[in-house]
Amino acid sequence: MPIMPSLKNADGQDVLSKVDGYAGVITLNRPKALNALSLSMIREITRLLMEWKDDPDVRTIIIQSSSGKAFCAGGDVRSVYEARLKGDEDYMVAIFQEEYLLNFMIHMYPKPYIALIDGIAMGGGMGISIHGSHRIVTERSVLAMPEVNIGFFPDVGASYFLNRCPGEIGTFLGVLGESITAEDALYTGLATHRLASLEIPGIYQALTEAQSSAEVDDILQDAAGGQSDCFLQTHRNLIDRCFGFNTVEEIFEALQQESNPIVREWLKGSLKKSPTSLKLALALLRRTKGMGLREILALDFQVSRHCVEAPDFFEGIRAVLIDKDQNPSWNSTNLSDVTPEMIEGYFKPLV
Repeated sequence: MPIMPSLKNADGQDVLSKVDGYAGVITLNRPKALNALSLSMIREITRLLMEWKDDPDVRTIIIQSSSGKAFCAGGDVRSVYEARLKGDEDYMVAIFQEEYLLNFMIHMYPKPYIALIDGIAMGGGMGISIHGSHRIVTERSVLAMPEVNIGFFPDVGASYFLNRCPGEIGTFLGVLGESITAEDALYTGLATHRLASLEIPGIYQALTEAQSSAEVDDILQDAAGGQSDCFLQTHRNLIDRCFGFNTVEEIFEALQQESNPIVREWLKGSLKKSPTSLKLALALLRRTKGMGLREILALDFQVSRHCVEAPDFFEGIRAVLIDKDQNPSWNSTNLSDVTPEMIEGYFKPLV
């Protein structure tokens, strides 16, 4: 179960914080929205990390949720939808720009940054956890980059860590947006340690007493469970065989040749996704291979600016989060309608 910092006037605060022992503790506290990251939350987390960066009394950072259901289900794209309706372009620029800057700050943070991913972590929730030094998952963890479901793309520097997954697993996760378990996350390297959720309170207490990265490593190493067989490991050869192509059409053609029934589910699910997003996700993953995170986040910001000007992103938000009819009307209904020139346009510098 999560550890709730004891703070005065905590009601209504979406981000709670305190220094507990040697740890600066950040608790995401927006449970009704599954801790979707608002701009104010992004700014508060950034402020805290800057404040604690040079504080000699803070040796580690712990980020967690006040709810066992979700660590963080993503960025607050509903607020982006509302900003577009109001014509508030400044907000749409700020929320992506400041989120990506926070992602890079976490990646470069000079102290151990420990994410307790006990629950759902998707999209922006991956950005504020996977870029950190220590990523702890439990049996309740569900991880995904599902942006293709809402006409967007796997952003927050996701192509940095997806391209570092074994074989073509990162392509599979980015293009299809499939969810994975704690065991999968450990196998891919997205997580560094797996614990039982009931162990979290005791581990939390030990981590607050750690004074160095070496002590953090020892605590987690002693407590963590070993690697178990997982879905991605079982299907690794299938994924590598089908997702090593440079076009979505070739990937789907390869999948259609497979007899494994799980492939039917993947193909069925792909019919609901934006054809533009499918191609954009693959193009981004291929383009960013070998890039550093700073370059990737800069590219993500550029692509995001094009996405907020395109119809699919807002249609996806409407269908999934606003009207919840789960029936988006995509601008392009078939993969063949999405040309290479259209995808290339998302990567052109903004005027």
